[in-house]
Amino acid sequence: MSIVEAIVLAMVQGLSEFLPISSSGHLVLARWLFGWDDPGLDFDVAVHIGTLAAILVAFRREVWGVLSGLGRDEGAVEGLNPRRLILLGALGTIPIVVVGGLFYESLQDELRDATTAGAFLLMTGVLIAGAEWRTRRVSDPAALARLNGRRSLAIGLAQCLAVLPGVSRSGMCMVAGMAVGQSREAAARWAFWLSMPALAGAGVLAVASLIDESGDVDAGPLVIGAVVSFATALLAIRGLLWLVRGRSLTPFAVYCLAAGAAVLIARAAGA
Repeated sequence: MSIVEAIVLAMVQGLSEFLPISSSGHLVLARWLFGWDDPGLDFDVAVHIGTLAAILVAFRREVWGVLSGLGRDEGAVEGLNPRRLILLGALGTIPIVVVGGLFYESLQDELRDATTAGAFLLMTGVLIAGAEWRTRRVSDPAALARLNGRRSLAIGLAQCLAVLPGVSRSGMCMVAGMAVGQSREAAARWAFWLSMPALAGAGVLAVASLIDESGDVDAGPLVIGAVVSFATALLAIRGLLWLVRGRSLTPFAVYCLAAGAAVLIARAAGA
């Protein structure tokens, strides 16, 4: 794996992991466009470490507030008691743990191609556009404080669709959050909270698979991948938080629709 490949793929991973445009789909499309081979599990681990570090840095005050408040069972983070936030996060994570553990590897092997990624990008765009239309009627920015177990579980179930390349994990969390009455900003922030265990779990699965492999590891591209994915993911997180404060997710819906359509047209033409 060359340094250029590591930089490009890490940038794609970092930017698209948290923006509602699908990191898995864009990694598939990047390799298709440039004719690159799969970078391997060791690179997957490196970029997952980078993106997980980015969300922990971006939410460091909130994470510390949860950890410091757990023992005393007091205080509030995102308008929620720390223990309640952990419980709701666990409920929202259970579905992806079950579905990811059972089907992730087989689905990735069977559906990891440009045509499938393009089709699911279209679906992501349609769902984001629909959620954006609906959320215009939601005016309470503090709706996250009223998140309950049923709603968190529903968001977690929607997150499971992200095992399909081209379906955005963060996008599905936001779509489901807005569907159950959250504001755009509250839905985005809860998507970030659910990304922490999701990224950690994906990294663990990659490490477990990597243990079964043998061979030399080139540390250079891995370090570069981790650093670049960290930096670009941090920019994406801050950019999305800025965008959802009184603005719109429509540009992401338009982008997914346009990109998905372009890929399918190119594939139909024999590309």
